Amino acid sequence: MPHAEPVNGLPAHHRVVKEIPMQGRRLPDTPAGRLPDAWEPGDFWKVLTADGARPVTPEEYSGAGRDYSGNLTGTVWFVVTPNGLLGGLSLHTVREHEDSTISIRPGDGSSNSVLIEGAGGKSWHGYVEHGVWRAC
Repeated sequence: MPHAEPVNGLPAHHRVVKEIPMQGRRLPDTPAGRLPDAWEPGDFWKVLTADGARPVTPEEYSGAGRDYSGNLTGTVWFVVTPNGLLGGLSLHTVREHEDSTISIRPGDGSSNSVLIEGAGGKSWHGYVEHGVWRAC
């Protein structure tokens, strides 16, 4: 089995890459089952009922029988992580601010960190504070 050459004294699987915080962008709230036009890394939007009349609840979106007690706001959001992964948040507490930004903070409801995993081992883990994405 090949092994990675050490870089700065650390093997590749121990290297930590410092990620620069990224300012996200609020997109228009979007009915369930649809995606906004031209979304990109850092974007976020609230999911509405199919008729667009109100925010969809976690139970309506993801189904009954799950524990949504960590979602203290009763809303569902979609996000595109800084590295481009699309994810839905029905178990998380997403706080919406007057300036239309959002915060997903540690200890607010559940553990509340955002962890999105994609194909090929690609993932992103961190928090959002007033629309600014920060990796853990």
